[in-house]
Amino acid sequence: MAAIPPLGCPGVPQEGGQGRRFGEGVMRAPVAIFGAMAASMFLLANAASALNLTPPHGRHVSPLRVAPAQPQAEEAITDCDRLAASPEDSQKVVDGVGIETLDGTLALARCQEAVSRYPAVARFQFQLGRAQEKLGNDQASLDAYRKAADLGSLIAAFSAGVRERDGVGTPGNDIEANRLFKLCADKGDADCLNSLAYQYQVGRGVKVDPAEALALYKKAAEAGLTAANVNLGFLYRDGEGVTQDFAEAARQFQAAADKGDPAGARNLALAYQAGQGVPKDGAKAVALFQAAADQGDDDALVKIAYAYLSGDGVPKDEAKSVTYYRLAADRGNTDGMAGLAFAYANGTGIPADGKAAALWLMRALAAGNEYSFNQLTDHWGAWNLDARMEVQSILVDRGLYSGATKGTLNRETLKALKILAGREN
Repeated sequence: MAAIPPLGCPGVPQEGGQGRRFGEGVMRAPVAIFGAMAASMFLLANAASALNLTPPHGRHVSPLRVAPAQPQAEEAITDCDRLAASPEDSQKVVDGVGIETLDGTLALARCQEAVSRYPAVARFQFQLGRAQEKLGNDQASLDAYRKAADLGSLIAAFSAGVRERDGVGTPGNDIEANRLFKLCADKGDADCLNSLAYQYQVGRGVKVDPAEALALYKKAAEAGLTAANVNLGFLYRDGEGVTQDFAEAARQFQAAADKGDPAGARNLALAYQAGQGVPKDGAKAVALFQAAADQGDDDALVKIAYAYLSGDGVPKDEAKSVTYYRLAADRGNTDGMAGLAFAYANGTGIPADGKAAALWLMRALAAGNEYSFNQLTDHWGAWNLDARMEVQSILVDRGLYSGATKGTLNRETLKALKILAGREN
């Protein structure tokens, strides 16, 4: 059996992440440690996220606005506040409750009462929206957020903007999203500045304007949003809207990392790994990957796994590599799953097991992992017979395939793989 190439070949750092970051990491110039096949595998495994096009979602409370607001005498603290205020709302009058513990039914009743009594108070409209959101009423939630935004709620403007942008409770409208983001961006809200910057960066509802995106990201960073530092790092790294400056990119990643942002730590690690804007230092890169992983960044676990596999910055240790791939996989990271499949297929750091390799590869495939799809469709023959037969057995168990399970890639098997990966029209 031909050796299956691993994930994680080093190269030019292109990583961001979910939510508050852009993209998942593509290496534009992978080092050919495993030859052309490995390089092409890695490029294909990351091509879908090369453009850094995942919009920001996370909510950050600006340190300039964390003190609870004081309610006016005519609209004192109510049960709507106690039951549905958000901890992330800088204009709240009580500590707030997380959405996971919010009692949607009770909060809805109390917030409807508050809105009826105080229809012009923004926070009651926003908190009504939270109750509707908890109950799964997307359209009603969006309607309440819109009303609250127009009454002056910053977090409601952000929440409604995200829903308009992403089409939650609405077909989606980038122009309306931008109007909402601008409402709170004009008042210095860091999340809205960051989100509006993204719209200008990629041209959603506005013309692409890298310079405006840069200016807005800077304002968001100055307001304390570490995600904006990471996004600035991407712009300086890629020379988008500004002269390419790897050193400034590293400084922005460092600023985010210093405040505990895992995306900042991971991207700074990539800079040290490649020697971009900072001296090349594999050991420091691994330490930063570990810091990011300790803060919940499962992509960093995959990077640590590859460092141990290749001996980059740490002594080569294939067993430790498997440990980190498994940690990532247990957190639901599909590259971690694919990494385990690689280890089982090649007997790298763990006894070879074709069936286990197939199991992990198929889990990754079902979750949308590009590497796994590429391996199973374009490099079927590189996997041993046990693995190929197990793949077909899994397809049979899922009701996607009814043919022979002899390990031959026939038309029916290929179609079933595409269906599982969500690629069959």
